[in-house]
Amino acid sequence: MKKLFLGAFLTFCIGAIAQEYKYEPVSNKAEYYISKFKGFSSYADYRQWGMDAIEITNQTEKFENMEIVLFTPLYNSDMSRHDVIWLSLWPSATEQFAALEWWIKNGSSHMSKLPVENVQVIDTWQWPISSPEGEMDIGAVRFSRCKLKDNITPRTAFDAYKDFAAAAKEQGDNLGRKMIFPASGGTEGDYDFVYSLYARNVAELGAAADNYWENINGSDADLALGEVIEGCSNYSTYTTDKIK
Repeated sequence: MKKLFLGAFLTFCIGAIAQEYKYEPVSNKAEYYISKFKGFSSYADYRQWGMDAIEITNQTEKFENMEIVLFTPLYNSDMSRHDVIWLSLWPSATEQFAALEWWIKNGSSHMSKLPVENVQVIDTWQWPISSPEGEMDIGAVRFSRCKLKDNITPRTAFDAYKDFAAAAKEQGDNLGRKMIFPASGGTEGDYDFVYSLYARNVAELGAAADNYWENINGSDADLALGEVIEGCSNYSTYTTDKIK
């Protein structure tokens, strides 16, 4: 994994040379808890544990801006590796770690009841590109690991993605997109970022795929994106359930 994942580099990209780019990323933080069910535990057990955790954290304002989404594997190259993913979203590292400190001090009793075993926990920075319009239901998200072409910065790729998302929207696209930069706990490999493509419901992810091939593939914005992205691999798709 390249050095660009380091926070100092991201800060440099966003600040020092911002004037050279078309768009300004608004970063947020995200934690991914990748887990296997313990014993005879189920998704319902984990979801209820999560709802109980929300009630506990309502004791403090430190979790007020946290969002929680649960992922269930749908298409994956190794379905045996995990059963569920817990995603915590934060506006900033300051809020994330202030809440983490509170949980370490106050959440041990509830953690002892955790119905899953974490096999990997990843701390990330994220650059949102686009968001779906409308109410979220049981949704779907697809992740892939992407590599930039030589001498292309993440900021250049972000500009290309923003232009692509705007052009796709004109053709009826309603997907969310993010560039994700794993930090602590991230999987090592020859990639520069993880690309997230998500829909507000499962059906829309499929409809968006048809729309891409029929109306967006080969467009100017699509070709421009291909000029900065070497390629993406290791695709995996999940259903999503936002609980907070």
